[in-house]
Amino acid sequence: MKRLAFLTILILPVLPLTAQQTVTLWQCYDSAAVISPLSGERELYAGMTLLRDRNLAAAWLPSLDLGGSFNYHSDVVDVSEMPGSMPVPPEVLPSIPNEQYRATVDLSQVIWDGGVTRSAREVERVVSELNMQQSEADIYRLREQVNNLFFPILLVRSQAEVTAVLISELEARISEAESGVKNGVLLPVTLDVLNAEMIKAEQAAAELDRRHEALARALEQLTGMSGLKYAVLELPDHFITGNEKMENPDLQLFDIRSRQLELSKNLLKSQRMPRLFGFMQAGYGNPPGNNFLSDKADVFYSLGAGLKWNIYDWKKNSNEQKTLTIQQQLLEIRKGAAEESLERMLTLKMAEIESLHEAAGRDKELIEIRSRITAAAASQLKNGTITASQYMTELNNEKQAVIAAAARKISIARAETEYLYITGYKTEE
Repeated sequence: MKRLAFLTILILPVLPLTAQQTVTLWQCYDSAAVISPLSGERELYAGMTLLRDRNLAAAWLPSLDLGGSFNYHSDVVDVSEMPGSMPVPPEVLPSIPNEQYRATVDLSQVIWDGGVTRSAREVERVVSELNMQQSEADIYRLREQVNNLFFPILLVRSQAEVTAVLISELEARISEAESGVKNGVLLPVTLDVLNAEMIKAEQAAAELDRRHEALARALEQLTGMSGLKYAVLELPDHFITGNEKMENPDLQLFDIRSRQLELSKNLLKSQRMPRLFGFMQAGYGNPPGNNFLSDKADVFYSLGAGLKWNIYDWKKNSNEQKTLTIQQQLLEIRKGAAEESLERMLTLKMAEIESLHEAAGRDKELIEIRSRITAAAASQLKNGTITASQYMTELNNEKQAVIAAAARKISIARAETEYLYITGYKTEE
């Protein structure tokens, strides 16, 4: 009875009770993505992109500057020394002051910038897309961590269930052996062997329970979910054809990066175009504006338009464009290498899946045979025709077959899940 109570405590968390919650692998994926600190990156990237776009758009807004200056000139034009042939006598003209000062408001407006602002905003948008995709790729990798906890929990539970059955059968054999020893049919050593195997089974059950608890706690920390130790974890059932579309998020990073480089080349081209701008200046000073013959401070203004075009930059812009082209070529090489690596991984994973399915096809037959052998050995042990060690050999062989079959079923689900993970499959079937 003590052993039965011990067994119940260890195995109870993994028994499928109707009141228990059922948790799927995809729910764990979604929960892990939501609570991950990385999930906050998208909002921050969006805010950063909005601010940068506003700054770039501000290039089309007028620029307003406040300026001022004070100058003292040791030598200025002395009109009194001018020739007397001037229309008016020189002494009538005002003298130009040595001190000159002014305060101005300068307004400038871009009329045409050669497409620089438009190209820069396009580059910024694709940079934002690149950041978003990088964040998505990092979050996607959390699935591998979930897989490394979810499937081992299922495996531990299956082993615990088989161990529970083993302990139950040993209980029955020990009860029979006690009766046989008492009646002189069996030697006492038979009971010792069975009790020793019972201790080993109970130790294994306790170890499995501790491992199960640790795995469940780790999965709870990763997903933010609770009660996973007592929840029913649903084994995923995928249908793999081998022709799944490659949507790995890391590969998509190469494509976005290549587009960024192409748009950067467009930006460089636009920077070689002429720029047209308008300007206006209003101020107060002495002399007012360019009226150097006035000796009184006054208000003045000026306005106009200008053109700026760097017609020769010693091929700096052209060389930068060629550098970006080389970077694109390097990206294509890296992308090709990454695709080949993923294809090899898919080939190996598909071979693993096929091998597991082939082996699983005869698991049921093997278990049935082992079960019959164990039943016959149990009868022989009861009659004293074989030793307890011989019986335990057959019993352990049967349980190992059951464990192997359960592990193979879980391994198939895990291998198929990992196959989809490599392809970049993102949504539940």
